[in-house]
Amino acid sequence: MFLLALLIVFVLTGVFATQNGGTQSFTLLGYSWVEPLWVPTAIGVGIVSALFLLHMGGGDLGYRFRQFGHDRQVEGHRNLIADLRDENSRLREELAAARGRPVGSTTPAQSWIDGVRSQARRLARH
Repeated sequence: MFLLALLIVFVLTGVFATQNGGTQSFTLLGYSWVEPLWVPTAIGVGIVSALFLLHMGGGDLGYRFRQFGHDRQVEGHRNLIADLRDENSRLREELAAARGRPVGSTTPAQSWIDGVRSQARRLARH
């Protein structure tokens, strides 16, 4: 967006310079210069362009710093997730070993009725 604004300002400055070919006398602290009319305009455009470019560079630099901090934070979360997954698989292996089953074995899914019947059998044993 800033680049487009700069291009428009440069075009307008060029149009101003071609339409105003006269000269003007400038005096400052006893020194006098005779310059074309478009020189003060060109100096102003140059200053504004430098400020636009500084603003663009500062905005990009701020974005890069925020992105770097965000990437570091995301990487920390990814490492935490990987650690939790490792711990989860370790705990599953320990649970399977405690139950006496191999890790990859699957048992047929019980219905809720089968669960109630097995609970009644367990209670009857005690």
